[in-house]
Amino acid sequence: MEVFSYKVFMTKASQILGLLANSAHASDKEAAFFDFLVASPSYQLAHQHRTIGIPKDEAGDLPSDFNRVLEIYDLCGNIYETDFEDWWEDRGKDLLRNPDDVGDLLAYPVDLSKSLTELLDEFKAFIRQVKADRATTTEPKIAFITNKVRLSALHARLALVNDKGRLERKAGKKISNWRLGVEVKLNSKWTDELKGATRNTQDNLEARTSLGILVSKHLKEALYLAENAARGMFPLLTPIDSGLSFDYARTWELSVQQTTVSHRRRREKLKSGESVRKTYYERKVKPMIKRQKAIEAMIQARFLLESN
Repeated sequence: MEVFSYKVFMTKASQILGLLANSAHASDKEAAFFDFLVASPSYQLAHQHRTIGIPKDEAGDLPSDFNRVLEIYDLCGNIYETDFEDWWEDRGKDLLRNPDDVGDLLAYPVDLSKSLTELLDEFKAFIRQVKADRATTTEPKIAFITNKVRLSALHARLALVNDKGRLERKAGKKISNWRLGVEVKLNSKWTDELKGATRNTQDNLEARTSLGILVSKHLKEALYLAENAARGMFPLLTPIDSGLSFDYARTWELSVQQTTVSHRRRREKLKSGESVRKTYYERKVKPMIKRQKAIEAMIQARFLLESN
């Protein structure tokens, strides 16, 4: 058996760990960070600043902590002309992952010609060195917050922002928040009560007001998530006053642009024989919608049978 020196072994072990880290898939929450960056008004402004510049008469309206946003932009780059998978390989995994976030799997060669005492002493020295090396590892450059914000809530908030831009563009005018809630079938008793409503009446005033407040709350939370992401903290619902708000039409356009790029890159990868991971929508949302439609069809069929 080949006997490795400690220095040679550590080099090989580091290479193995590097391969393990690089092969790790991004999590859905890491993908959500990318999506909220795309939607962030501050990040959009940073992109403008780094590409075509900010007019002098608008420079005074920049967020007070805009330098922090520029720092995040310089780390994450132009995310508007790439898709998440390519961005993850180029930048994301180095920004969002600690190099040692590969679990506790280590490769360790054993020279069976040595005594058990020698092997144990060498292994203990190896473990001490690994722990010392990990203690000096730098932290990820983007802070992922451990909290109770669910992934489904993140996607629901962002979808509401994009749906508002989509529906307003389709209608050619702004739509009220309660109407938005009805159109996207927001999970609320007020949505059910307002289903089919075509105009404002005194009878549906309470429902319209309550649903409007709920939709407004969700849109504000989406803004907080996006603006905190642009400052390197995610997912964070802490209110932040950047002085900016969503440009819903622009955000929807950027979302469509992202989807177009993503679909093109996936087709290219499939054509070249590369594996393509399904999106969160394909893995979670689409099957849920399919199940819901099946349930609704069953209920409708039972209703027809019973009425006959």
